[in-house]
Amino acid sequence: MGLPISIDIPGCDEPVVFKVAFDRLRQIDQRFSTYKPGSEVSRFARGELEPDKLSSELQMVIKECVKANKLTQRYFSAMATGQFDPSGYVKGWAIAEAGQAIEAQDYKTYCIGAGGDILARSAGKKTWNIAIQDPFDRTKILNKLSIANGAVATSGNYARGPHIVNPTTGQASDFWASVTVAGPDIIRADVLATACFAMGARAPEFMKKQKHYQAIFIKNN
Repeated sequence: MGLPISIDIPGCDEPVVFKVAFDRLRQIDQRFSTYKPGSEVSRFARGELEPDKLSSELQMVIKECVKANKLTQRYFSAMATGQFDPSGYVKGWAIAEAGQAIEAQDYKTYCIGAGGDILARSAGKKTWNIAIQDPFDRTKILNKLSIANGAVATSGNYARGPHIVNPTTGQASDFWASVTVAGPDIIRADVLATACFAMGARAPEFMKKQKHYQAIFIKNN
């Protein structure tokens, strides 16, 4: 996925549990990486695959990207750059899939972190402390969240440079330095964080209407 990924499973000393999670992530990367010319998503973006020849997973992702586009008033788009790129959806979905792989091994308490997105689950009293990084000084922490079961997703340009495009203008968005969204579902939190970053000044009002999700906005200088 081209991202640093960490998995913490308290009390787990079985390597196979970690292996199945990372195997699932690698499987998704092989199919959906836009950096691999031979991946299914790259071949589809180049027009080499007809829609009826796509895998069930890619068909599902396309449908979910359309739903996300409607949910976010068109500010989340797999076509923001003019070429099909579902990465904004796939990252959160991949984390969720890794979580399901862990739970299938009968481990219900774990934390997965991938490129600013975190999925935390606790079957007991375990809570996870999530740090919100200062986008202007990555050695500093601006805030901390404590969650037992939930997800946190952060979008920003400070790690990868300008890469989040406002689909309504076709230009890279820079109104916010970072947007962090917390809520029950990692996929929706990731979609909302990306959309809010692209949305700019309208994002706080938009987030007020998103039940069970909250956002932290840090404005650009």
